[in-house]
Parts: sequence; C-alpha cells; structure tokens
Amino acid sequence: MKHIFTCIFCVLAYAVTAQTPIEKQVGDFDEVKVFDLIEINLIKSEESKVVITGADTEDVEIVNKRGKLKIRMKFDRIFDGSQTFVEVYYKDVDIIDANEGAIIVANETMTQPYLKLKAQEGGRIIANLEVDNLDSRAVTGGIIETSGKVKHQEIVLNTGGIYEGKKLLTEQTKVKVSAGGEAYVSASVLADARVRAGGYIEIHGDPETVKKNKVFGGKIKVK
Repeated sequence: MKHIFTCIFCVLAYAVTAQTPIEKQVGDFDEVKVFDLIEINLIKSEESKVVITGADTEDVEIVNKRGKLKIRMKFDRIFDGSQTFVEVYYKDVDIIDANEGAIIVANETMTQPYLKLKAQEGGRIIANLEVDNLDSRAVTGGIIETSGKVKHQEIVLNTGGIYEGKKLLTEQTKVKVSAGGEAYVSASVLADARVRAGGYIEIHGDPETVKKNKVFGGKIKVK
C-alpha cells in the first residue's frame, strides 16, 4: 500500500510540475516564427516575454536571433507541441510566421501601419487587424484567417494555401492564387484577382472595380 501511495504522489507531482507555467524574458523582436504544432497567443505589451503552459513546457525552445523570435520544440520532441501553449508578449511585430501545424492567434486587434503574415506546412494564423498595408503569403496547406479593417492588402497563395478574409474589410485587394490555393476576400474599391493552375478566388464587398486574369484554369467568382 505504501508503494501505491508513493507512486500516486510521484505521478501527481509530475503532473503539477508539467503544468507549471514558465516565464522567460526574450528581448525585443519584430518577427515571430513558430513550429511543431505549438499554439501561440499574441499579446501587445510594454515588455517582450513569453509564458509557456500546458504539457512539455520544459521542452520548448525559445531563440531570439537579431530580432527574429523562434519558438519550437526541442529536437527529440519535434512535431510534438500540440498540447503546449505559449503567450507571446510583444512591443511591436511586423512579421508573423506559422510553420509545421503551429497556430498563431491575435485575439486583440493589431493596429499598425504594416504587417506581413506567412503560413506554410499546415500552419494557421488567426488575426483581427486594423492595418494600413497587409502582405499575406500561404503555401503547402497554410491557412490565414483575418478580420477587421485594412486599406491595402496583397495576397499570394500556392500549393494548397488558403486565405479566409471575407471578414476583413479592405479598400484595395490584390490576390494571386495558383496550384490549388483558395482565397476569400472583401474589397470596396478595387479587387485585382489573378488565378492559375486550378486556384480559386471569391470576391465579396461589391468593389467598384474588379480585374480578373485566369491562366491554365482556375476560377474567379464575384459574390
């Protein structure tokens, strides 16, 4: 019986330790790049730090190299961060990059002049924005979901990249889709849509001007 209680105590102690948040100061950065199925929540702040929670908190590797903050699992736990969550507190960030099934969420509205979003290898970005100029890139199954308001946006999708932007109200949108990518956009003044090799573009917002260009198949639809 004593051995049973000892084992139970050890298991509970391990569980508590595994779930204890880890806070790290990371220094200033303007780009965040995430890997290995880790889920990130971006939070505007006066300091630059991360708070790691969930499972395997000790196995998360944080590196800030010349302003590029990389968040990934250690080599022996690669692609094993689906139960790991990181709050990223930032002062200013210009590039958000989701890789290898990672999820990056910005629940708070990001208000700034410029922002670049990149998603690949099944990575996903979900962001509410109030931005003058937005540049989005998604390839190899990457998904970008946006809402809010943007004056000008440019989107490039390839090899299965998906852009869900019907809830993002823009004045001008330029979108290029190829090789099975899909884009859902909204524009009020100009929508410049180019598609090739099986891509799909759906335009909302009743823009004043719509430019269409199709090469080697693909579809452009105005809703």
